[in-house]
Amino acid sequence: MRLAAFSSGRQDIGIFAPVIRACAGTDIDVHLVCAGLHLRAGHRPTAIEGIQVAAWLDALPADDGDAAIAQAAGATTSQLSTVLGNLRSEALLLVGDRTEMLAAAVAATCLRLPIIHLHGGEVTTGAIDDACRDAISQLAQLHAVAHQSARERLHRLSIDDRRICVSGAPALDACFSTPDPRAADELASHLGVPALPRPLLSVTHHPATLGGDPVTEIAAVLAGIDDALAAHPQALVVATAANRDAGGERINAAIAAHCAVAPRWRLVQSLGQARYRTLLAHADVMIGNSSSGIIEAPVFGLPVLNIGDRQNGRLRCAGVTEVAADRVAIANALCQVLAAPPRPRPAQALATAYGDGQAAARVVNAMTAFARLPRRLRLDRSGKLP
Repeated sequence: MRLAAFSSGRQDIGIFAPVIRACAGTDIDVHLVCAGLHLRAGHRPTAIEGIQVAAWLDALPADDGDAAIAQAAGATTSQLSTVLGNLRSEALLLVGDRTEMLAAAVAATCLRLPIIHLHGGEVTTGAIDDACRDAISQLAQLHAVAHQSARERLHRLSIDDRRICVSGAPALDACFSTPDPRAADELASHLGVPALPRPLLSVTHHPATLGGDPVTEIAAVLAGIDDALAAHPQALVVATAANRDAGGERINAAIAAHCAVAPRWRLVQSLGQARYRTLLAHADVMIGNSSSGIIEAPVFGLPVLNIGDRQNGRLRCAGVTEVAADRVAIANALCQVLAAPPRPRPAQALATAYGDGQAAARVVNAMTAFARLPRRLRLDRSGKLP
């Protein structure tokens, strides 16, 4: 089966990469198609995370306004319909919940190509992503979900159980690999410090697209962190840039302005998957409202301060503390975390409700069985599988 995988940025390439690598040596021939936030770096690499890019779409929003995002979604649908034809794709692999993923699903549906969807059945009531995710699930023909409760939710959306595989989260697979002993030094060099200090903080905060003003929220995060770090002059704060959702560029501008006057802060567009895992394995706390704090950080036992309502409804693991987007609340919660004994470095990965490091193999097994079906059964979303 010729399978196109559509990636629109760092938020999904870490999920796709283990699955694509696991397809090697099988009858599934994967072609990676990239667009969206990958273009923000200003160039089009021939490979991302070691995976060759088969095609690029010209579909990056001009800004983070609603109209620009809608226009980029339209460009994604239009251009991907041509690319899928050129690649002679027989199915499309999608992940999650972003508007460009829904746009890609529309293209595949119009071309009568089956959709394989990863991370359906989850809930994030603080973001418009919730509606996009459910819409993709309704268009898809095969589902690989992160946990049992996601499977049960797809049941409630009237999706046939035989089209659902509980795989776990593929992005976690790489967390269980043997750590590179040079990784901490390499990350420190990348960040411009001689060694990773304690405390080391990871910050990722996106706009809550159905929530409050993003500038007000990020101002509370910046101030609350600085208040808590007053007694820790050696601390380092590593902030990864917000996605280009509505309000994302205003968050990035606020962090950049803060970094200019606060030497302990670093803002990076993207660390890449390997460096980001190193950060999670060595950090003392993660702060923000990213799904990474809900899914990936708990694998390393990393304490997480989940700010605001963006991730409301997502399954929680131990170590995640809910904190209002308020300066004092954030400072108090962070002081409590920093008062605890430091954890080992690097932290070892442990299985959670989201996975055990074997998700990609389960996804590929489900796709292999799906590929053996007659085309009419692949396409019939409501039909019973043999």
